[in-house]
Amino acid sequence: MPGAGPVEEAAKKNKKAKVKLPWEPSSFYTQEVPERDDEEDEEEEELNFITLERLRKADERTKAMTREEYVTWSEYRQASFTYRKGKRFREWAGFGVVTDSKPSDDIVDILGFLTFEMVQTLTEEALKIKEQEDLWKERTGASESNSKKRKLAPGGLFDPPSEGKTPVESRHIQEAFRRLQTRGKKSRAMLNGTRLQQHTNLRLF
Repeated sequence: MPGAGPVEEAAKKNKKAKVKLPWEPSSFYTQEVPERDDEEDEEEEELNFITLERLRKADERTKAMTREEYVTWSEYRQASFTYRKGKRFREWAGFGVVTDSKPSDDIVDILGFLTFEMVQTLTEEALKIKEQEDLWKERTGASESNSKKRKLAPGGLFDPPSEGKTPVESRHIQEAFRRLQTRGKKSRAMLNGTRLQQHTNLRLF
């Protein structure tokens, strides 16, 4: 198409610049491999997919909420580790142990955001584990307390539900952390039959 030229040129100019870090494998070589024009940013696509998936789950979670429940849920969603808690966050993170200099506000905000991502990832995985556990208990009847509750007579029309949701426990968090550290099948298969020690890097999010 004759009119597509300027659009393509503008797209090339607006293409996100990639920053090479000294520890990346590509920085070990003097010659750079030219990028393809049709190469897509896989990391950006993955981040967009994760964001859309979280928005979809949040939409499903809030569909049946009352107005009061939604207001409370929204307030909790705006919680921050650093907003008006900068001093406590610095003490909790142990900045005084790592460095003598006082970190800037930008560094504290970045670390607060990373901490938020870690907690969110752990919580989401722990909720999956608890959901699987509750489903298994429901199918097998392993929980005696649940069976006793089912035998209770139903209450009135406006009575609260007799069975409330149980909170996530520390064992769910520990199991979530263990699962997040598990090496993928592809990387395990590449190391099989070699003498290389299979060290697993710490995965936080």
